[in-house]
Amino acid sequence: MHVVVTYESRTGNTEKAAHLVAAGLHEAGVTVSTFPVDAPDYGALATADAVVVGTWCGGLFFFGQHPGGAGKIAGELPDLWDKATFAFVTYAHNPGKAADKLGEVLEAMGSVNLGVGTIHRNKLEDDAAAFVDSILREFAAT
Repeated sequence: MHVVVTYESRTGNTEKAAHLVAAGLHEAGVTVSTFPVDAPDYGALATADAVVVGTWCGGLFFFGQHPGGAGKIAGELPDLWDKATFAFVTYAHNPGKAADKLGEVLEAMGSVNLGVGTIHRNKLEDDAAAFVDSILREFAAT
């Protein structure tokens, strides 16, 4: 299985989370390619069995949460027709429905979103590991 992990990071937390997700998948025996959304590897995207996309959570503490890099993701990545995707957002306080909204952005790009996750900036390792587990469970079920 080959999975691409791509990310949009503003402060470095999402980049760290993406690399943790990639490392967790690699440890599980998955072939992984990792790159920022503004430097896509089109060959890797074309041959990937799944694409994991991460960005940061924007908005205010208790309302207006949204996937901060969604516009850049939609503008930089090619259409993901029928590609299995997973979405995650990194956050500081309350992610609200930002991960779900990122999943919707990916679906609008033609993908089949199989799951979303949130990764707290102070719990990157633990939350990334839990997200990897959810990805692996989804693939085991299919």
